[in-house]
Amino acid sequence: MTASCIIRHFEHYAELGEKDRELLASLEKTPKDYSKGTLIWQEGMDADHFYTVRSGWACSLRNMEDGSRQVVDLYVPGDVVGLRDFAFRRRASNLLTVTDASLCPFPKRRLTDVFASSRLLCNLFFLIAARDQAILVERLTNLGRRSARDKVAHFLLEMAHRLDKACVDVHDCNHLPLTQVLLADALGLSTVHVNRTLNELKQESLTALGPDGISLLDRDGLKEVAGFDPEYLDEDVESLLRSIGARAPGQQA
Repeated sequence: MTASCIIRHFEHYAELGEKDRELLASLEKTPKDYSKGTLIWQEGMDADHFYTVRSGWACSLRNMEDGSRQVVDLYVPGDVVGLRDFAFRRRASNLLTVTDASLCPFPKRRLTDVFASSRLLCNLFFLIAARDQAILVERLTNLGRRSARDKVAHFLLEMAHRLDKACVDVHDCNHLPLTQVLLADALGLSTVHVNRTLNELKQESLTALGPDGISLLDRDGLKEVAGFDPEYLDEDVESLLRSIGARAPGQQA
């Protein structure tokens, strides 16, 4: 079986059996292509489907009363989108494509079938949901307790670190297709402030700016700027796998 994007993402965490691979592959049977800037769902719509990101980037966002918006999260290839809506009937946010993207929808009931059929996949899905929660907690800290310079550097490193794990069909994991407007909406900053900060990082040869996004030139330098510690992105997979008798990739039986 040719590994789908979500299979390769899950194989980062654990050694999958054929049954698990078939279950995951079943979630990507009907990919849909979307152009950049497509609104896939809106707040208040029925939360009856999830998506896996096969290629490209997407983001969830909330529209504010004053006409502005808050970007809640971004999704890269391999991510599962919509898990936060699992217990609810209605969408709590909008989903927008950041680039041209291919996403694979699957009904909520299909995820329940996967949970019932595989103890390993059930645990891994909840591990991913817990990681998403940890990202939101760290994002709150980033928004409330860091300077604009630190916020931007920290956010860029977080996205690059997440992309590392899913870097399967991505040409360059140090290139992030993020606009300054998107960064501003994610970090609660003005576009003017983001522009000034990015130019400072560019002058220090830490990043490069281009028409299609931002490139990270010196991750170690950015880590010094942001005080970045990726521990909140590095799940304790070993303990989880040991508790259910599963193995990490490459681990001997």
